[in-house]
Amino acid sequence: MRDAPRCHIHLEELAKLYCETCVNLPVCMACTYGKHKGHSLYEVTALAQLKRKELSQKLKILEEVNEDKNVIGLKQAKETLTLNKGIEKEKLTKMHHEKDQKIMMKIQDTEGRRKLVEQEKQNTEKKIFDSLQTEMEHEMQGVKKKYEDIFRIKKLELSNTFKARESSLEKELVKLREQRERFERDKKELLESIEKQLNENMKIIETMSQHFDNIKKRFETLNAMASSILASDNDWSAVQCIPDMCTAATNLMKDLKKDFPELTALTEVTVNYKQYSFSKTSVTKISENFDKKITINDPYRRACSMTSIGDGNVVISGATSDERASFIIVIDMNGRMLKEKILNTRENRPFRFCKFLSQHKVASVCTPNEIGLYDVRDGSYIKKNFSEVISSWPKDRYVQSVATDPVNNHILVGRFNSRDVYVFDDQLNYLHILTLPEIIKWPWDITVNDGHLLVCDSDGKKCYVTTMDGLESKLVGEFMKPNLVGNKFRPISVCSDKNRFVYVLWRSSSQYYLVQYNHDGRQVLTTRKLGVNVDVVTVVETSQGEKLLAATYDTQTVYLYDIMTED
Repeated sequence: MRDAPRCHIHLEELAKLYCETCVNLPVCMACTYGKHKGHSLYEVTALAQLKRKELSQKLKILEEVNEDKNVIGLKQAKETLTLNKGIEKEKLTKMHHEKDQKIMMKIQDTEGRRKLVEQEKQNTEKKIFDSLQTEMEHEMQGVKKKYEDIFRIKKLELSNTFKARESSLEKELVKLREQRERFERDKKELLESIEKQLNENMKIIETMSQHFDNIKKRFETLNAMASSILASDNDWSAVQCIPDMCTAATNLMKDLKKDFPELTALTEVTVNYKQYSFSKTSVTKISENFDKKITINDPYRRACSMTSIGDGNVVISGATSDERASFIIVIDMNGRMLKEKILNTRENRPFRFCKFLSQHKVASVCTPNEIGLYDVRDGSYIKKNFSEVISSWPKDRYVQSVATDPVNNHILVGRFNSRDVYVFDDQLNYLHILTLPEIIKWPWDITVNDGHLLVCDSDGKKCYVTTMDGLESKLVGEFMKPNLVGNKFRPISVCSDKNRFVYVLWRSSSQYYLVQYNHDGRQVLTTRKLGVNVDVVTVVETSQGEKLLAATYDTQTVYLYDIMTED
């Protein structure tokens, strides 16, 4: 179109103007008084300049949008993801092999210890029996029957003692084998999950690559055509072509701005088999209001700790109201006191804590440095002072909390303002110190759940999950803090039920919340605001199933909550 076109009506006349109303049709001067009278008519040079300016602005915006979409980066992401796939699978296989080796070493060690126990049993029996036989030979014939009776009694006692130890080791072996089987299931599930996510990511990247290859071709074509038009000084060509190019540029921008799903990074998959649970369990929630209010007959106590003893009854420990003696009481679900033991001490404020250990035994610690075992059958109590069995025990440090490990029959004692947790066996023999991670300030309350130690760090205002193996505890995870108004809430009590759900009591100056978590504390299941100032919680097994108990500090009242199960 180098020359001016003819009028589309008066073909013998050259066009002088463009009619924008009729989509830029060329018209002559006569048409301005005829068919195109009243229309928007433009002189061709002015209209061409306007259209060139409009196309330049569209191309500038299109260039900016194109630069924001890093198409080259998509190809690099694709190559990196393919490389990471092999690396992550190799890493997971290596971690599985190392964990499997550790479990096998534990099994071999436990089997070895079981054999040593059997050998020790035989050697001990032989020594005792040989000693008794020697004594019997030097005694008169008339007392022979007496030594035969002693021999029979000793043999029975030894048999019972070593039978219990063998049973404990056998249970530990069963637990380790179950742990290994669970680990194998977790490994398989995790590998399948990673493979599935990789395949999904690859599909997304392929779709995105095809889309942006097409976009790139359209952009290059449009850019070349627009550059040619802009470089030309032909006004007729600019006016005729630029509107279509602007429309194409607008559609191209819409396609460039199209969103795609975000890729899930492999680093977000935590390779920690303890975190995964493949068995179907019931979902439980705490009831809205307490099911029962239990009033204790003797209210002149201050509760520090509470634990269920497996027969539907509860043990509560703490200090007397004058804070000059500590106490241990056993109550039933009606608040009736079944047993009571007042333990005098020379110390002021003798706060006592307790935790269920075995069928008839409750582990207890009392400030400043006492550890003991309470027998719920006859109310007897044996004790030791830390300073007598631990040379490194500081004189100015107090015990703060106690937990029990049912798998190893261990007692774990937390210390005031310290990360050290002291480990004892079920005979009150000191074993070693377990040091908590540096992020924890000191354990206000602790409990054992699913082979891990749950720690309420009241001073740090957080709750953690740590390991219990070896001498150095490692951080496994941090409990999700509930969405509560204010930042002064502290965790002060923690317990768990038979389905491994965890319950944490959070307290501020005047508010109390009972929060239910999944087993690793990373998901909040239920949050209940309590209208009373409770200080300790525990789970108790009743004839109607498990219930949640919350006790007030002055021990006048214990509130019983239902744990509702949803299939």
